[in-house]
This record gives sequence, C-alpha cells and structure tokens, in this order.
Amino acid sequence: MERVMKILRWIKGKFLTKTFLKFAVVGGSGIIVNMLVFLILTNYTSIHHLVASAIATEIAILNNFTWNHIWTFRKRGEMNILIRIAAFHGSRILGLIVTVAGLYVLSDLLGLPMNPSYLVAIGLGVIVNFLTSDLFVWPGS
Repeated sequence: MERVMKILRWIKGKFLTKTFLKFAVVGGSGIIVNMLVFLILTNYTSIHHLVASAIATEIAILNNFTWNHIWTFRKRGEMNILIRIAAFHGSRILGLIVTVAGLYVLSDLLGLPMNPSYLVAIGLGVIVNFLTSDLFVWPGS
C-alpha cells in the first residue's frame, strides 16, 4: 500500500502542477496552429492535403517546442538547442506511437467505440509527451 501511495504522490507531483497546465495550454495552441496552417495550405495553395497535413504538423511541433522552451520549462537546465529540438521531435514520435497503439487496443482489440477510444488514446499520448518533455527534453526540477 505504501508503494501505491508513493506512486500516487509522484503522479500528483507531475500532473497537478502549473507546469502541466502550461504544457496543456501550449498543446492547445499547437492544435490551433496546426489547423490554421492546414486550412491555409489546403484552401489557398495547390498543396495536396496530406502534404499540407505534414507541413502543418511540423509547424505545430515547432510552435509547441518554442513555447515550451520559453514558457513552460524556461527555468530548466542547459542543453544544446539542436539536441533539445531533436529530443522533442523524438518524444513526439513516441507520443504518436502510444496514441495509435492505444486507439488500436481500445477500438480494434477491445471493440470499444472508435471516437471515445481515440479521445482516451490522445490522453495517453499527452501523458507520454509531457513525461518525456519533463524528464528528458527539459530535465530538471
């Protein structure tokens, strides 16, 4: 029981914080940036929608990196900016894998409804993204 309480305190210390709230706000801005860039590219250029999606996603990733770097985790330790950007991109790939795998398990293997399953899977991806950012991309307090 003591081990469970220790885990619950660790979770509370990571997710019930201003840092996680800032991370969530930055993530919300990334959704907006992603969608706006996608809409601009698909409505005002001849770029194919799948290419537009990749471009919009990359711009959103860079948006999120920038705001997390200067706001969410600004007091964290020193690291070469190019290494940090590479680590951030790698952590987003891990979050993507967790999201897709979570959707597959919930929807395809367990037979749960697709849309609620996707929301849960996104939540799992957010958790992975936050933990990798907190522990590896901006290690610190």
